Amino acid sequence: MLPRTPYPRGSLRLRLNLLVAGLNLVFLTALTWLLVDSHRSSIQEEVEAAHRVTVQMLGTAVQTSPVFGPVPAVMVNFLQSLGRVRANEIRLYSADGVLRYNSPPSTYKAGRRAPQWFARLMQPRLAATVIGLQGARIEIVPDASRAELDAWDSVSAIFLLGLAFVAVLHMALLWFLRRLLRPTEADARRLVATTQELAENREVTRLIQAGIEDERKRVARELHDELGQSVTAIRLIATSIARGGDDGQAAGVAPGAAKINEIAAGLYDSVHRIVRELRPAVLEQPDLAAALADLGREWRVRHQDIELLLELEGDLGDLGEALTLAAFRSVQEALTNVLKHAAARRVRLAVGRHGGRLEAVVEDDGSGSAADLGGSGHGLVGMRERVAALGGSLEAAPRAEGGFRVRIVLPLPGDSE
Repeated sequence: MLPRTPYPRGSLRLRLNLLVAGLNLVFLTALTWLLVDSHRSSIQEEVEAAHRVTVQMLGTAVQTSPVFGPVPAVMVNFLQSLGRVRANEIRLYSADGVLRYNSPPSTYKAGRRAPQWFARLMQPRLAATVIGLQGARIEIVPDASRAELDAWDSVSAIFLLGLAFVAVLHMALLWFLRRLLRPTEADARRLVATTQELAENREVTRLIQAGIEDERKRVARELHDELGQSVTAIRLIATSIARGGDDGQAAGVAPGAAKINEIAAGLYDSVHRIVRELRPAVLEQPDLAAALADLGREWRVRHQDIELLLELEGDLGDLGEALTLAAFRSVQEALTNVLKHAAARRVRLAVGRHGGRLEAVVEDDGSGSAADLGGSGHGLVGMRERVAALGGSLEAAPRAEGGFRVRIVLPLPGDSE
């Protein structure tokens, strides 16, 4: 199975550009809102001031108009001469409700109005004022339409200018990021290729290890079937000679036959030891606990001067042939390295299941180092390749209290990692 790519789907450059564009638009929106709020406050203040002045002026005019004649007629003449008052619409109604006067439309930006939604947003909160007089009334209605149009023109111009600036900035960032990230994306592609090669190498290593185990099994079978039977036959013949000679020949034949029997017995033991090392019998039924217990018994017989502490935790059966073999061979190699390099007097071997993983730890109190365990296909290199082929890891380092420690971690079948 091919490994996943080390970077998320889609281009990193595209994601960065979308992020920058989003930040720019947020900034532009915030700036526009600040402008709108500033214009709304200005319009409110301007219309309030203009309305207040207009109400005061017309109130004074109403009070002095009786001096010049009938109040309605005098006020109509006054309003006509006054003309348009900024930010206000003035209407004069007779007592019977007939409109006698209405302010002329503004000539400033005539024919244009701000969009309705913008006008509602900017509209000041100010009520109309009514001034009563003899036989008529004057209504002064705040009119912010021209100020709203000015605000619309200002905000839209600034928004379009900011939008153009963001677009230019974004294009510049696109160009810059393309140049900046080109090596990064090339490195990512190389990393993908390297990861795929590593996966293929691990598969090759796994196949090689499987081939080695098959060859060990075949050699062990051949040694047991052919050489073992021949040695057994030699022993039987030597025993027969030692027992079957006549009295005159027995004195000369018996010692030679006994020597042949002794040598054959030693050879038989050596063959069985080699067979066990090549293919321990307990591995025919994958049970790591039984295989390690057998390994411990053989260690204690052959290396009585080195104490071996064996600690097995959890169910170590039914792990599968590949995992059982990898763990057993790695532990076997670690113990062999202790014999070759550590000059230890005490070794601890702890194997157990922990959270979906199989962990094996080999610790000694000797004087070995990682440099002593190198070599192509042997020592730590061979162990690390064997473990990595199954997705595991190997750590090897000196212990603070002295000696050396090897820790092997292998994922158990069905592990989600």
